[in-house]
Amino acid sequence: MDPISIDEFRKLDIRVGEVLSATRVPGTDKLIEIEVDIGSEVRRMITGIFPLYQPKDLVGRRIIVLANLQPRKVRGVESNGMLLAAEWEGEVGLLTVDKEAPKGSRIT
Repeated sequence: MDPISIDEFRKLDIRVGEVLSATRVPGTDKLIEIEVDIGSEVRRMITGIFPLYQPKDLVGRRIIVLANLQPRKVRGVESNGMLLAAEWEGEVGLLTVDKEAPKGSRIT
């Protein structure tokens, strides 16, 4: 990947969010619809992390989200942000914070 400048990085609105609800998207193999409180609002996001994560295991978790990603429709549902995760050898690990950072806290 090409390096980016610090100014390009500053354009990313990365925040702490809390998953309020999570349900499987019917008719899909990997998709979960989540509602995430990012402090100033609640966002709907579609993520492809099933079966590595079960919906019930996501609720209440503090996760890291990219909040200013352009919305897009996924299977007819508008996804407004992106949950951030690390992926390696078929595994996925959600990005979280190691302290109880308030919802909406900016990642800098």
